[in-house]
Amino acid sequence: MLAKLKIPFFYWLIWIGLFQIARLLFTLYSLEDFLNIGLLESSKVFLYGLKMDLSMASYILVPFCLILLISDFIKFSSIHKILLIYTVIVLIPISIIITADLPAFNAWGYRLDATPLKYLSSPNEAWASISHLPLTAILICWSTSLFIIIKIFNRFLHKLKPNESNGKQKLLNSFSLLLFIIAQIIPIRGGTQLAPLNQSSVYFSKNNFANLAAINVTWNFFHSLSQNLNDTSNPFNYLDNSIAKKITDDLYFNDTKTTKIIDSTKKPNVIIIIWESLTKKVIDEKKDGQFITPNFNTLKKEGVYFSDLYATGDRTDKGIVGVLSGYPSQPITSIIKIPQKADKLPKLPNVFADLNYNTSFYYGGELEFANMKSYLLSAGFTSFVDKDNFESKDQNSKWGAHDGVVENKIIANLQNNPSPFFTTWLTLSSHEPYETPVNPVIKGNDDVSLFLNSLHYTDSIVNHFVTYCKKQPFWNNTIIVIVADHGHRLPRSENKIEDFKIPMLWLGGALLKNGITINNTGSQIDIAATLLAQLDLPHENYKWSKDILSKQPSQWAYFSFNNGFGFVEPEKYFIFDNIGKSIIEHKGEMKSTEINIGKSLQQNTFADYLSK
Repeated sequence: MLAKLKIPFFYWLIWIGLFQIARLLFTLYSLEDFLNIGLLESSKVFLYGLKMDLSMASYILVPFCLILLISDFIKFSSIHKILLIYTVIVLIPISIIITADLPAFNAWGYRLDATPLKYLSSPNEAWASISHLPLTAILICWSTSLFIIIKIFNRFLHKLKPNESNGKQKLLNSFSLLLFIIAQIIPIRGGTQLAPLNQSSVYFSKNNFANLAAINVTWNFFHSLSQNLNDTSNPFNYLDNSIAKKITDDLYFNDTKTTKIIDSTKKPNVIIIIWESLTKKVIDEKKDGQFITPNFNTLKKEGVYFSDLYATGDRTDKGIVGVLSGYPSQPITSIIKIPQKADKLPKLPNVFADLNYNTSFYYGGELEFANMKSYLLSAGFTSFVDKDNFESKDQNSKWGAHDGVVENKIIANLQNNPSPFFTTWLTLSSHEPYETPVNPVIKGNDDVSLFLNSLHYTDSIVNHFVTYCKKQPFWNNTIIVIVADHGHRLPRSENKIEDFKIPMLWLGGALLKNGITINNTGSQIDIAATLLAQLDLPHENYKWSKDILSKQPSQWAYFSFNNGFGFVEPEKYFIFDNIGKSIIEHKGEMKSTEINIGKSLQQNTFADYLSK
């Protein structure tokens, strides 16, 4: 009887071994992070991760055993070929997931889940994001590894012999195999405990990289794929709803007095430049003796610079909603992907369109990317410029048209665009693959050098645009807001908080004050209320946005990422992981009341998203 179980048992062990090797490959690919966790913690990564490996291997094993079970009653000409075909069908997507996880983690800081599938509706942009990788080398390594693994399985499965037992023995063998299949429920659900296996089951360390490394990325991918994002239940209910609501409401005390920095006596023109991946880490910094953003460094001495601002999320689709709607990001989805929800958001262009402003949006790529177009169409923009508005020769980026080309189009249109106008420009040149249409100033072919050089290029373009505006008659009645869509993991920092910190600069002849720095702690979602308050326009509809320039400012910022959030106050902050339900990074003494503020914001912002 036990002989019948030998093949499936060892088949199961092979898969477990492959998943452990995949984990080793992940740690070697992220060697810098791995070396920081220590010898004891690094060994626990493989020990704790084994539970998820067992589960994933059991998922794969069950159909394998069912085929074996059927073969006891239906004679197949070559059972080992059928099982090999099944194995190859399973192995190909799993190997792709494991391979894709390596650069994905390096770029985003979390293990691969189903999130990238949302961007496949824009294949050109998806390709642009990965085209800078050594795809040929990756493909060769992947196909070679796949060939070797298939050969191993083929040799192993050749040992499988047809069942030539008599009727009674065959029945006993089949019964033992059936029991073996039923027993897989235990490893699949991670044990006999009440709660089934989830990511937190393999979390064990205060070092978040160690916890992430313990995750089986294949299990993680298919688990996220199986989650229903249209579910109306809130997975972030940390506190009683009434308590959470009061805590959140108290953050938004009503203070109508603001420190005026804009002359609002006329209808000032507004230009918002949403700069791709402009992280605070590069401001006033050098690489090989060269300033990364030399022009921005100079311009911030001419305008109003906000020094303690944080992005609401980690992707462009979240940043646009944060800037134009003052709406916080969601950790496991994005409201822009669901038009019926996004349509209910207030949007700055609508406000200005109602005031008879000419409203326009500029982007060198495809507006369809990340479902931006449906959101922008409902936002009140009367004209759009995207890659379709440029000739083929001007589509000189893998994303479409580089920032310099788009800038020329904006300048040409502004010359014929009567005031007042509300213009938004989303840049793209500093997105992966960090290519530029001019010779590099910051040398190097590594990701960090390429990224910094792309920022240096956009810095020159933005400066050229501002210089042009200064010479125009509309300058004296114009405000330019320069802000990032989100931060960036590069250049690497010891603290995750730095990945969300972004600069913001207000320029223009309509400014009443110049050369000042605002140190108030705020968020990207606060731009809407702050700008409207400066223009003496109501902003009650932007309930998640607060006036940074209030004379009694409520100083805090909240942001979310894949499955966690951060809460920042002056001189202190904490970052909370929803899977491990623990603080993974902090500065200063965080009291339980402050931790509950962060939890309340997560709970209430997601509840608001669900209610849309």
